[in-house]
Formats: sequence, C-alpha cells, structure tokens
Amino acid sequence: MAETSSKESLSPINESPYSKLIPASNRSPVFFFCIVNFLWWIGLYLYVPILPIYIQAAGASLNIVGAVLSAYAIPQVLLRIPIGIWSDRLGRRKPLVAIGIIFTSLGALGLGLSATPWLLFLSRMVTGIGAAAWVVFPLYFSAYYPANDSGKAIGLISFVRSVALIAATAGGGFMAEGFGLSKPFFLAALLGVFALFALLLTKESPIRRVLTPSWRTSLSVATRPLLLTVSLMAILLTFAVFTGVFGFIPIYASEIGASGSQLGLITMINLGFSALGALVAVWVWERLGYRSTMVYSALLIGGSLFAIPFITAIPVLMAVQIGFGLGNGVLMTLFMVLSIRGLPQEQQATAMGVFQAVYAIGMLAGPLTSGFLGSSLGLSAVFYLAALASLLIAVLAFLHIFSRRAID
Repeated sequence: MAETSSKESLSPINESPYSKLIPASNRSPVFFFCIVNFLWWIGLYLYVPILPIYIQAAGASLNIVGAVLSAYAIPQVLLRIPIGIWSDRLGRRKPLVAIGIIFTSLGALGLGLSATPWLLFLSRMVTGIGAAAWVVFPLYFSAYYPANDSGKAIGLISFVRSVALIAATAGGGFMAEGFGLSKPFFLAALLGVFALFALLLTKESPIRRVLTPSWRTSLSVATRPLLLTVSLMAILLTFAVFTGVFGFIPIYASEIGASGSQLGLITMINLGFSALGALVAVWVWERLGYRSTMVYSALLIGGSLFAIPFITAIPVLMAVQIGFGLGNGVLMTLFMVLSIRGLPQEQQATAMGVFQAVYAIGMLAGPLTSGFLGSSLGLSAVFYLAALASLLIAVLAFLHIFSRRAID
C-alpha cells in the first residue's frame, strides 16, 4: 500500500504522460529521427520471423539454429559498453548511428546471399555489430526533450521501434511466402540506405558537459547498483523474448500447422501489444509504482510462456501473445529509463552501453541454451525455462533498491 501512495514521488514525469508528446521546438528533427528509427528496425527484423526456418532450410539442426540466432548477440555483449564510453568521450552520437545502419544493411545482404550455416553465423554477427549501435539511438532522440521528459522520449522511441517490428514481421512473413525465403533479406539491406538519407535530415543536439570524461567516472557509472540491478532483470526479460518471440515460438507454431503468413502474424500481434505497452508505460508506472509494474508485467510474460506447450490451435497461440507483448513493452521501457536515472547527459551513453551489453547476454544465452534444451528435452522445456526467467523478474522486484526511499 505504501508504494501505491508514493507513486507521485516515484514518477520520472510530473505532468500528464503524453499530453505533449513532441516538444514544439524540435518537431522536425524528432519526426525525421522517428523515420530513421522506423526504417532501421524494419531492416533489422524484416526477416526475423522466417530466420529459424531459413536456417533449417540450409541443413541446420536445432542446435545450429540456436547458435546462429545467438550470433546476433555476441557483438552486442562485447561492443555496447565500448560504444557507450566512446560516444560519451566523443561528445557525439550521429556518426555511431550511421555506422550502425551501415552494418545492419551489410549483415542483411550477407544473410540473403549465404548458403551454409557457417556463413549465416558470420552474417548474423555483422547484423549484431550494427544493432550494438542501439546504445546511442534513444540518447540521440531523448536529447530533443527536456531532461525530466526522458521517460516520455524513451517511451516514444520504443513505440516507434515496436511499430517498425510489427510492419517488419508482418511484411517479412508475407514476402517470404509470396516471393521466397531470401527476398526479405535483400529488402532489409535496401531500407538501411533509405535510413541513412533520413538521418541526414536530422540535427544533433549538442551534449552539455558538466563533468570531465575519465575512466574513473565511467567506472563509477558502470557500477551503480540501480543500473546493475535493472540490467540483470533485463537479461531475464531478453532471455524470455529471444527464446520465445524471436526464437522458438515460430518453430512451435510451424509444428502445429502455421503458414508463413501466420508466422508473421503471430509475431506481429506480440509486437503490436509490445508497442502499446511502451507507449503507456509511463502512465502505468505513475499509477502503480515501479515495483508493482515490474511484478504484474513479469507475471503476464511468464504466464503466457507457460501456456504455450498446451496450445494446439493457431488462434489461441495468437491470443496468448497479447499478454506477452504488453508485459515486454512496459518492462523494457521501464528498465531503459531506470538505467540512466539521475545521470547527467554526458554519462548516459556509458550507462546505456552497460545496460544494453548486459541484457544482450539474454539474447545470447536464450536461443543457445534453448536450442540444446529443445534438442534433448523438446520444445515444451524451452518455454518452461523462459517462463521461469520471467518469473524471476517478479521476485527481484521486491529488492530494497526498488523501494520508494532507495530509488528517489
């Protein structure tokens, strides 16, 4: 009860969450960067619903499918912290955004041209190098907003991301079914070129320096207890998402009779409600408080994953994605906001780099662990493990660090 009554003091935003979604002084760059973000994420995920099937078509076992899917996370684990530190020291975000777009396009092109699991693995790593630049995307965008509106900015950019993923997964499934499995990869590469042109139409807000960058300050940022705690919880969330939505739910759906277009639709429903969750996340945690928001969201995800092995009808599998998506959208937005809470602008990329590098462990461990588990114990065990990871988030939400006094 005490937590609910303190929701005003816990809120990162004091006004109505989305009464002024875009600051009037920066509407043009906000609009164009939303286009950049939209095109970039479509290019990253246009082929994701059919990627496990595409890998299997190259002669790979479930073990190899898991390994190739995990290759996406390896560069993100290794590069996100250096990118964050580099960005803070450079004092600029835009060059790193451009580099990320280029690498994701090259990786998509490589996937479309690859004929062996080994080449698929390498190409998926290249897309992971590009995706590591996501560290600077939300910070480039949130710089257009007042400091106390970081939750609103991150909620909006996360919403745009999720809408892009909806378009990507729906379009990728239908494109694969109509024109062949390789076509989504080539379109994804082309979209990166358009994203680069849109990036040229944005301006970069200068970083106002208060502190002198140093390894000591970077270390102090990277070891903040709140940052490390939400990063650990984000590992569990990402483990569940990459095991389920972007890993083995498509394979399970295919086994119970889903067509290529239905595979895209299943993922689209999940991502659609994830987009909704990101957009209303501020509204939710202002009313429930951080702790209750984490618990309820984690229970939605865990319950959805636990139910999957009992489902034999495609419409029911689609319906279950609603709770999964809502919980994911709210939780990830909340974790991103908490990861940079209370930090000056020139230290936020370091914190975001640590956060994203740590949660990328879940991208790596989810498909890899689940691939071996699925090969030995079957797909049901995969979903039970992912559900357990989600439920651990609810347990960690009761740590003292999420009490009103600790987080203020």
